[in-house]
Amino acid sequence: MENTESKEVKDGSNKKLNLILLVLVLSVVGNGILGYMLMQEQQTVMYLTGENVEITDERDILENDLKAMLAQYDSLTTENDTISAQLEAERDKVKDLLAKVKSSNWTIYKLKKETESLRKIMKGFVVTIDSLNTANIKLMAENENIKGELGQEKSKTSKLNEEKSQLEGKVKIGQKLQAVFIEAYGQLVKGNTVHKRTDKAKKTDKIKCCFTIGANELTKPGNKDVFLRIIDPSGKVLTPKEDKANMFEFDGVRGLYSVKKEVMYENKDVDVCMYWEVLEELSSGKYIVYAYTDGHEIGVTEFTLK
Repeated sequence: MENTESKEVKDGSNKKLNLILLVLVLSVVGNGILGYMLMQEQQTVMYLTGENVEITDERDILENDLKAMLAQYDSLTTENDTISAQLEAERDKVKDLLAKVKSSNWTIYKLKKETESLRKIMKGFVVTIDSLNTANIKLMAENENIKGELGQEKSKTSKLNEEKSQLEGKVKIGQKLQAVFIEAYGQLVKGNTVHKRTDKAKKTDKIKCCFTIGANELTKPGNKDVFLRIIDPSGKVLTPKEDKANMFEFDGVRGLYSVKKEVMYENKDVDVCMYWEVLEELSSGKYIVYAYTDGHEIGVTEFTLK
């Protein structure tokens, strides 16, 4: 009986011990699993934290790159309207991408890819604008050279025109005929055949003027109208009639003439005599006689009647 009770007590103690051991084992295993899980979670958190830091750094780098690109776009200028419009469009793309970087909604890969694409486009614009500016500088230099050459040519042309004008002026002067040995005086007419020289105003029936038109190779040959203007002591032109029919152009003006005669000129000396028929008694005093042809004066003389 006592042995039986002792055995039961011993069995009960063993069961309690086994239970305690089981609890201890389960506790150790549970703590181990929990510790492992905590360590794994901590590693995951550390990894994600590091990756997030790396992503943030890359975003900062991209943002700085885009800001630098935007500043470079702002510095690019060109007078080419087409390229200027393209620059503005690409500048807007950079601004949009910069906004995307700041919003953190796009993946780093996409942001990097688009940033690199925009950078390549910008480099192309830089090369194009540099080429255009270089070409423009070259064209400006060539333009200045051309302007200088044109200025020199204009100066030469102006000088040649001036020399031409001077030569033409000299030719015109050279073409002018001149009357030499010009003389005028009063004549007394008797019986329509006898002509005597007189210095008496009351006896003067005609005024005779003779001269020689000198030889001139520069003057165009042919018929020449020769005019006399006889100015009396009062300053009046002796003329058959004071109307337009008795006027001619000379030295840029129109005026009355006294006598007109057509002369054949062949570039050689030609003697000319012209007569004014006295219509009414002449007054005493000094008379001045001008000879003209081709619109300019060729000679002048004077005489006095008493």
